[in-house]
Amino acid sequence: MYLHLDHHSGEPIYRQIMEAIKYRVASGQLAQEERLPSIRTLAEELKINPRTVVKAYEELQHAGLVVMRHGQGVFVSVNHGATPQSVRQKAIADMARRMLSEAFRIGAPKAEVLRIIESEANKMEPEQ
Repeated sequence: MYLHLDHHSGEPIYRQIMEAIKYRVASGQLAQEERLPSIRTLAEELKINPRTVVKAYEELQHAGLVVMRHGQGVFVSVNHGATPQSVRQKAIADMARRMLSEAFRIGAPKAEVLRIIESEANKMEPEQ
């Protein structure tokens, strides 16, 4: 599994791994029950410490996105229903605030940010 890591971004490597996997699940590139690379394999591929991969996988498991099966590997979890609307809206608002603060920090105007969000959402939206 190819993941691009930016060692100069300031974002921890384990978070970059998590976000890349979350994106692939949301966009359909990783299907439910699909097996992820082993800890050792991904660490070797990315040339990072295996403990970093363990941390990313554990955080993804805690978030309910993957399930770690002893002796079998790590798998994308089966979606067990939607998150309640109030919880979902709060989580999205928190993510939006973080993203907007970074975008504005680097000088992106609101219109550009909204255009990019719309474009990315259209890429990820399931076909109807």
